[in-house]
Amino acid sequence: MLDLETGQVDPLSAHSLCQQLPGKTYSLFIESSEPWFEFHISIGESTFQSLASLELLNLVTPVFELNLKPYLEQWFIDLLFQLKTNTAAELPEVLFNTQKLLINLHRENIVNQSKDIETIISGAKHMLYGDLSLEEIAASFHMSYEKLRKLFKESVGISPKQYRLQSKFHLAERLLTVGYSVKSVAGHVGYQDPYIFSRQFKKYMGKSPSEFKKKPVDSKEIK
Repeated sequence: MLDLETGQVDPLSAHSLCQQLPGKTYSLFIESSEPWFEFHISIGESTFQSLASLELLNLVTPVFELNLKPYLEQWFIDLLFQLKTNTAAELPEVLFNTQKLLINLHRENIVNQSKDIETIISGAKHMLYGDLSLEEIAASFHMSYEKLRKLFKESVGISPKQYRLQSKFHLAERLLTVGYSVKSVAGHVGYQDPYIFSRQFKKYMGKSPSEFKKKPVDSKEIK
């Protein structure tokens, strides 16, 4: 990446975070024969200044490498899914989630990795949306599951297992209320058998999945 004002060149590589800072002009040059993925996050200057004033952003260099942990990869997947499924009224929640992702990306600067409890809990929450086992999630933070469980419960008030179940059923509720079929929702939150999903959903939420549906559109599937 080339800063057109100073002539400074910052090389990009896999897992680079490249930030175009307000008031500066850059050019990007990418030469590669291999395919790659790019994710773009854009925030307003006032939001940028607020986060910077709280020292939540790394402004030492416009480009730095990330320690791209599994929870960050899952976070991108969750955020894209939110953008596809949320209504206009829910966009402020997406913006808030995007800002949290940006802060966590900066915390995972590979030359200055933050290991504080807030980062661990935030990362664990997003990994719990995925299919990794509880032991695998704990291992990604270089700790035993028992240690993660204690930290998580002290911070959140419930165990990681309970949080995962809670998150799945609240996501299922959201999908059901916009018309997705019970079978499709069950598969999306990790249940191969819709009957088992329906039984556990009713036990946890107090109502059957069909009672949450505004419109019975059984043919609608999650893409």
